[in-house]
Amino acid sequence: LSFTEIALKASKKALKRMDKARGQLHEVMKSDSRVEENSVADSKLASDVAKHMENFDIAIADDLSTPRAAASLFAVVKAVDKEFKDLTTAENAGSPRSPDMAGLRAANDALDNMDKVFGIFYKVPPGEDEDLSEGNEKNVVPVEVLELASARATAKDAKDWAL
Repeated sequence: LSFTEIALKASKKALKRMDKARGQLHEVMKSDSRVEENSVADSKLASDVAKHMENFDIAIADDLSTPRAAASLFAVVKAVDKEFKDLTTAENAGSPRSPDMAGLRAANDALDNMDKVFGIFYKVPPGEDEDLSEGNEKNVVPVEVLELASARATAKDAKDWAL
């Protein structure tokens, strides 16, 4: 594994993108239950999601090919992003349309299934965008950890490698 600041930032950005798509899906599922659902057969999004889900299943069955499985996950996220961007574009152009609920439901189900394998949808710990000030309770380091770090630093300075 190669760990760099650039890779960390890219991973963080990707996770935020997935979380945003997931949040948008959950919101539309809750708020647009009154929208008439289109047929799965009429949904290009549902068709695309089914193709990506099939590719995901093939990748997982192929000796857990996680790079290929992750590519399928991001393809679903990209398709969801596109649907929401298209909705916004249509609304801004003065010709709003109903969301592709069959496709969005298929995408939501696909992300649920992919999450069972990857375990990626969880509450993200505080990051750069959150309050990291010293008084924030979320950022309190346990006393035991501070004591261990201090003892380690002292032992290192004394070249007491066994300790």
